[in-house]
Amino acid sequence: MNDHAVDRDKVMLGECTRREIREALQSGRLKGVIIPIGAIEQHNEHLSLNLDIVLSTFISQEAALQLYPQVTVAPSCPVGYSPYHMARKGTLTLRKETLLAYLYDVIESLKTHGINAILVVNGHGGNHGLLGEKLPAWRRELGVVLDEVSYWTGVTDQERRGILQGYRDLEDGKLDTVARQTALNHASEEETSVMMAASPKRVRAFTMADYDRTELDYARHLSAAVRAYLEPFSKEGWPEGGPNPENPRDRARQENATLATADKGEALIAIHTRFVAGKMQDMIDTLDRQPGSAGNPAPAESGGR
Repeated sequence: MNDHAVDRDKVMLGECTRREIREALQSGRLKGVIIPIGAIEQHNEHLSLNLDIVLSTFISQEAALQLYPQVTVAPSCPVGYSPYHMARKGTLTLRKETLLAYLYDVIESLKTHGINAILVVNGHGGNHGLLGEKLPAWRRELGVVLDEVSYWTGVTDQERRGILQGYRDLEDGKLDTVARQTALNHASEEETSVMMAASPKRVRAFTMADYDRTELDYARHLSAAVRAYLEPFSKEGWPEGGPNPENPRDRARQENATLATADKGEALIAIHTRFVAGKMQDMIDTLDRQPGSAGNPAPAESGGR
């Protein structure tokens, strides 16, 4: 992880004063902003509900430290699009249009201050690609260099197999059920390893014996309110039936998470950070190459209460 001498808070927009942001813009030092988004949702029995936003913010901060003083990290948007997890207590979800409206308003605010390179860094699968169809119109309307990435998409298949036992087992044909074959990302070895390295206090001890004693059921006896959230995703009898019913997959995720280590998380964080920092730097370079560009000229401030 980043061993930069810069105080980690210095790259967080919300920790800065108006003077610090103003002077960074006027000097041309500050050229871009990262906006982390994520989710508050279940991550099995052992990980905190805020994993997605904790990790997207952490990776964004690591990338901003690498690029200091060019980049700051905007306040995170913690809740995302998670209706299919509403059978698990504690999960929160937004409508897609609510999340998009929030992001547009934040991006427009940043543009108003003269920040013209803006990267949305996503930490939740349900948000992945959410901005895709909106980006071209937003770029035209706001006149900014704008993009989104899900931080984990910078890891190659070869890198995953080199770091994670579960992916090696998948390649070797050792995962004998559909549940085990599809349980390698959410709350499993990969995410658990990254959280163990980034924020170990948010990882709880667990055993499979504990899991089995709980006799969890996320497919039957669901309330009408929960079923209303799940219905759009209920294909081929899911969550109770179909080719990949929910209860076996939930257990397979818990089982795969037993393979996690902090060392694996450190290796993944290095790749995630390099990917996000590289994307942000490319956007800044694109901005600097635009005709007549002089970085981010800060608009003059007006008085007021």
